[in-house]
Amino acid sequence: MHIESGDIQGIIDPALRGEYDLQSMWKIAEKALMCVAAHAHMRPSISEVVKEIQDAIGIERERESSISDEMMTRNSVHSSINMGSMDLAATENYLAIDDSIARPTAR
Repeated sequence: MHIESGDIQGIIDPALRGEYDLQSMWKIAEKALMCVAAHAHMRPSISEVVKEIQDAIGIERERESSISDEMMTRNSVHSSINMGSMDLAATENYLAIDDSIARPTAR
């Protein structure tokens, strides 16, 4: 009933806590339904099933990779911002520029 109504999330294990790609789940669900078809000639071959599972795994890996890349970018930006503010504080406390060096002079 869930599949027919388009509610794939209704059959997905809640232990996954939404950490999956819907496209990969649909691939697996559709192939699983084909595997239980009443007539043998309507069922997919094992190689078709394996290919579909591999495709779904590829989708999940891409999703995980993009999430990982996004997290690394956020952490890197966050670290840069923190380091930048630390550098400013260090500069204010420890670095003094002599005004005579900073001003251009005539030769």
